[in-house]
Amino acid sequence: MDGARHDSAESGMISSNHMSVRSKLLVIFSVKITILLLVLVGYAVVYEKMYEKKVFPGVYMGDTTLSGMTRDELVRFIENFNNLFSKEGIRLTVTDQNGEEHKITLSPIVSGGDNAVEILRLNSDEFARLALGVGRSPFLLPRLWEPLINRFIFPRRLTVPVSINEKNLIDALRQSLGKFEQPPENARVSFTNPFTTDYKILPERAGVAFDYSEIARRLRSNVSRLSFDSVKITLTQYSPTVTAKEVEAIAARLPMLFEGGEFVMRYEDGTGEAEEWAINPGMLKNWLDVERGEKNSLLFSLTEAEVKNFLDTIKPDIEVEAREAKFEIENGKVKEFQASRTGIALDGDASYQAIAQAFRERNFKADATTTVINLATIVAEPKLKTTEVNDFGISEIIGSGTSTFKDSHTNRIKNIAHAVERLNGVLIKPDEEFSALKSAGPFTSANGYLPEQVIKGREIKLEIGGGMCQIGTTLFRMAMNSGMDITARRNHSLVVGYYADPVNGNPGTDATLYEPYLDLKFKNDTGSHLLLQTAIDYNKQMLTFTLWGKPDGRAGWYTHPLVSKWIPSGDPQEIKVDDGTLKPGEIKCQAAFRGAVASFIYTRITPAGERLERIFDSYYRPLPKICTVGVEKGMVTSTPPLPLSLFEAL
Repeated sequence: MDGARHDSAESGMISSNHMSVRSKLLVIFSVKITILLLVLVGYAVVYEKMYEKKVFPGVYMGDTTLSGMTRDELVRFIENFNNLFSKEGIRLTVTDQNGEEHKITLSPIVSGGDNAVEILRLNSDEFARLALGVGRSPFLLPRLWEPLINRFIFPRRLTVPVSINEKNLIDALRQSLGKFEQPPENARVSFTNPFTTDYKILPERAGVAFDYSEIARRLRSNVSRLSFDSVKITLTQYSPTVTAKEVEAIAARLPMLFEGGEFVMRYEDGTGEAEEWAINPGMLKNWLDVERGEKNSLLFSLTEAEVKNFLDTIKPDIEVEAREAKFEIENGKVKEFQASRTGIALDGDASYQAIAQAFRERNFKADATTTVINLATIVAEPKLKTTEVNDFGISEIIGSGTSTFKDSHTNRIKNIAHAVERLNGVLIKPDEEFSALKSAGPFTSANGYLPEQVIKGREIKLEIGGGMCQIGTTLFRMAMNSGMDITARRNHSLVVGYYADPVNGNPGTDATLYEPYLDLKFKNDTGSHLLLQTAIDYNKQMLTFTLWGKPDGRAGWYTHPLVSKWIPSGDPQEIKVDDGTLKPGEIKCQAAFRGAVASFIYTRITPAGERLERIFDSYYRPLPKICTVGVEKGMVTSTPPLPLSLFEAL
């Protein structure tokens, strides 16, 4: 018994000793692991600090190490290859139908109208982000071991992200490779007479073409590896999808396709104006195509290329190019101003689908189909809008006015053009009273103005600055159409054809300018800056003045002037002169002017909604035909006095 207890005790002691040893070993192992981890963490921290903002070792682009490169160095590295691809191009090796090889070089940059268009480019910024991101996981453990594994065990090899404009790339490929293709042709109908339904069926034909999407994929792969190796491409055999036998089976529908007559394509520009274009049956016959519909059935349709070719011819009547805003001030005047404009483009794909769908319906019932098709458009907003390029709140047109200077003399046109230039870009401050004399004048030769006819009493004679009433009249009409408060305006003393109302031809909406007495003024009571923009059209012989600002709800308009009384010009008069201006017997006549009493109503709607009406009355005096006759010296005993009048420019 005692021996047994002794053995048991001894056994327990041995077991306890073993557990103690294991515990010690476990503690030692844990300490070592902890130390190792601490060393590893410390090394990783130091390692990461060493390569802060640089690529870790073990990261490659092909056989080129990127170790230690900064972001700028990575971008330069890739941009150098962009330059190389631009210079050397992308190489293609084409095998034609006869097995012959052709070498073709495709430029990554192609012409796109007025601008060069990149169809393929290495994305250097994205590549730099990827390279610097290797070994920098947001999680702790991968951040510890990934940089070391990449350096000592499994190097990381990158490819470069490639930006591709696939549509332009495929267009460029088609342009270079199209000559090797002979696409398959489906069986189709050909009309022997555009005015009848007499036809023949042309048989189908097999062909060869390229798979452009696959070529684009392979080019992307090649370029992303910075490879200048030639990409080998071959033609693919394609079979027609529509046979002559199938077309013959549906040919009985042909008469019904054209019973519905022509299609009308319509476009409304948003202002209530609409344009229309007809597609007559003869055009439809030339565009006829056959396609597969639901459940593999055949339908007569329209060839997409032919319809889009026609749509291209009407694009100029529809499309408007988006325009960026410009606003540049110099010496308190807007030197360059261009309002932003929303662009409109014809949506060829959607418009074709609408036309084709309307024609497809005729396969089933001619008199139940659509005949008027609204063309689809795409709106393109400008990148910079008017409100974004100025701090004055100027955003929209407040109003505009026009006048014609048809049949004006050369100096008159030059004076008008000079004033137009001086007025263009004038900024009118809040609460400022605009003055035409102040803004366009002074009307002197030193200021660039030339001699031209003016009204002076009973005479029409040359004076510096003649023609400025064209400016005053256009400004007057603009100010009224803008709802401005007119603070100064005077009509001419004579009825002058330049300023007749464009609708009924009556006088009444003119405004004369003559320094320093007669001015055209209006008050800027909008609370914001106004911008005056002027334009002269020499072909139409027309002025257009436009006032830009911040809309505040105001409006303005005026009625066409009415003449309550026409006053006869009176009997012709003759004046004899012996001052040498005319030779004896020489006659110089001045045209007669009949007088008039005219009026019109100017209506303003204030921002508060108040309606204000003002009647502008105008009196135009009559002036008879006056002929001046030269006589011998000493034969003139007296000169008829000229009536006193304010001087007024013509």
